[in-house]
Amino acid sequence: MRKQQKVLAILLVILLIISAGWVWLMMRPTHDTTTTSKRIVVTTNAQAQIFNKLDIPLVGVPTPGDQQSLPKQYRDLPQVGNHVAPNLEKIGQLKPDLVYLDAAIASDYQQKLDSDDIKHQQLKFDTLSDLKSTVTSLGKTYHKDAAAKKLNQSLSLPQQHPKKQQNVLLLMGMPGGSFLVGTKHSYVGDLINRAGGHVVGSGSSPFVSMNAEQVAQSQPTVIITMAHAMPDSVFKNFDSLFKQSTWQNVPAVKEGQVYRAEEPKFSMTANLNAPEAYQKIRNWLKK
Repeated sequence: MRKQQKVLAILLVILLIISAGWVWLMMRPTHDTTTTSKRIVVTTNAQAQIFNKLDIPLVGVPTPGDQQSLPKQYRDLPQVGNHVAPNLEKIGQLKPDLVYLDAAIASDYQQKLDSDDIKHQQLKFDTLSDLKSTVTSLGKTYHKDAAAKKLNQSLSLPQQHPKKQQNVLLLMGMPGGSFLVGTKHSYVGDLINRAGGHVVGSGSSPFVSMNAEQVAQSQPTVIITMAHAMPDSVFKNFDSLFKQSTWQNVPAVKEGQVYRAEEPKFSMTANLNAPEAYQKIRNWLKK
């Protein structure tokens, strides 16, 4: 009888140990190794810079523009063209598990990726807030929460409240001589607002058609110009524009408060150069 009790006691101890081990396995933090080992391709320089800061491995990167450079750890990787005209054939050859697209222009080529059964996801960088939300989301996806938090802290730009607010006209020049007016919903318009300026462009879209009479009526005290492409040509067009009689009476033109927002510090969508661009705008507004 004692022998049976002893055996039962031993079995009970073994069961308790097994049960405790099972509970520990169930409760311990798990990491999806498949998530962190994906073959990832990014298609914009801004994306590459963020993935670098979060230390996420890639298999394909965009071809950098004239004013851009890739992070050191990605410079030897295959390049898949720029975000406006990606090399979809090369992307397919890399056999990616996931391709990240710029949400602003993803519709231009996501259909082709779908037809090739290439999984893709859009990242939104329209404003600084969008950028920070994307960083947080990527941190969670790839278990880089601490790095994401640190990166977002560096992107925290305080809202300025000057005693005298400047009226700021943001102009986007297009190759061929046409122009668009930026609103507070654009990336640079958002930075102007944070820096304490009042963006005179109105509308729910980031950029709207320019009406010269309305621009003159808004009396901008500062004008910030940008080039969508071909900057040398576009900025020459701006010089010609401001020599016209309609513009000669605009306060910003009369006082010489016209500035160029050039790459790589400035761009159409948010990126990690935001703190530098923000400070540059603050300096312009102080003048």
